Amino acid sequence: MRALILAAGAGTRLRHLTEKRPKCLVPIGGRPLIDHQLQALKDAGVDDIVVVVGFEAEQVRRHCPQGVTFVVNEQWATTNSIYSLYQAAKWIEGRMLLFNCDILFDRRLLSRLVEGEGSTIAVDSRAPRLAGEMNVSVDDGGVVRAIGKHLDPAVTNAVSVQLAAFDATGSQLMLTELERLVDDDVRDAFPTSAYKPLIDAGGLRAVEAGDLPWAEIDSVADYDRVEEEVAPRLD
Repeated sequence: MRALILAAGAGTRLRHLTEKRPKCLVPIGGRPLIDHQLQALKDAGVDDIVVVVGFEAEQVRRHCPQGVTFVVNEQWATTNSIYSLYQAAKWIEGRMLLFNCDILFDRRLLSRLVEGEGSTIAVDSRAPRLAGEMNVSVDDGGVVRAIGKHLDPAVTNAVSVQLAAFDATGSQLMLTELERLVDDDVRDAFPTSAYKPLIDAGGLRAVEAGDLPWAEIDSVADYDRVEEEVAPRLD
């Protein structure tokens, strides 16, 4: 199984923490954020790892262990993560994991996705749903019906952890839509935009993450909360 980590952005909202280093190297619990992710992947038996880099790319190359494949998004400063994903298009195939470098998650959550069947995305039904966040609508059967930051929180029932696993069919559907979007010059968007055909086909299921510690680290406030409340609870 392959894992694709998107780590090209500058993380400007983390201010002094990312002035001279990429977000994935910000220390959490005494270790760079990406080290938590790489260890979780290793524990889950995932050793085919592709990292898309951009800002301070060489720092990430030097830090990661031998065997990691790197892809560079040369336009990291003017594009969003959907374009970083597009840069790794040749690696989108078969069973694979996809997540951003700013997600801290418990290794037990990764195991749930790796051991699951079909295409799945981790969601937290206990987290507050706020406008502008990556909200998710899940039906009573656990099938994802919609996902996006544009969704009205009132019509959703979970928040995306932004950690996904795809089977071969899901990977192909996502890749086809990704290529179509970029061909239409859609570059300021999130990878979830490419999930639409899979969602329309009822092929994306939710995996509950609300009982496990996780966090997206977007701001200094997020960072402080994670250091105090989330990192100490990780398995």
